[in-house]
Amino acid sequence: MSDSTPQPADSAGHGPRPGVDRQTGRHVIARLAGPDNDQTVRAVVDLLSGEQSAVDAIVEDAVSDPERLEALKRLGNHDDNRSATLDRVAALTAEALGTQMAAVSIVYPDRQVLAGSNASDEELSRVRPIEMSICKFTVASREPLVVDDTRTHPLLADHPAVREGVLAYAGIPLIDSNGHVAGTLCTWDTRPRHWSSGQIQILNDLAAVARQRLLAEPGHK
Repeated sequence: MSDSTPQPADSAGHGPRPGVDRQTGRHVIARLAGPDNDQTVRAVVDLLSGEQSAVDAIVEDAVSDPERLEALKRLGNHDDNRSATLDRVAALTAEALGTQMAAVSIVYPDRQVLAGSNASDEELSRVRPIEMSICKFTVASREPLVVDDTRTHPLLADHPAVREGVLAYAGIPLIDSNGHVAGTLCTWDTRPRHWSSGQIQILNDLAAVARQRLLAEPGHK
């Protein structure tokens, strides 16, 4: 399915709004997620449908892209199988950036799975409903999402994860050789913080390691 092919909304409300193709939707989410986000962009998106769910519909369509889901099948099952290598990547990320939590995430239409994290399963649930995912915005936009204070961000201010205490977030998309975004290397904190350019460079470097380990062809991991 081409990224630029318009996708009609179905009767159940799934899929992008009429006139919003997947590529345009990604640009909109990237604009909202970016450092120069503003309420004007959100207002334009909402006018496409006359309701607040316009952004959610665009994100849902991007996350549910059939070609992306086929790519995810090749990653194997991470719901129950913890990766020691990806756990180390996450632990190194949290240590290098001085954050409380970090994870290598895989984003599915119905859930987010932590293929690796710096926390135990008791401290942090490995599988969470998609509604709790911030990483889904990174997957939808295909761009990094870096937020100093999630409480003031137009995409995240009312997000349930923010209400649970994720007050700073940084995520880098993990893109395979065919251009499909599997998930993210992400890190977050329970207090607002400023992400320096040096820290984001470190996060990008570690994301390259996570990408290699998570998305390597079978037999080369």
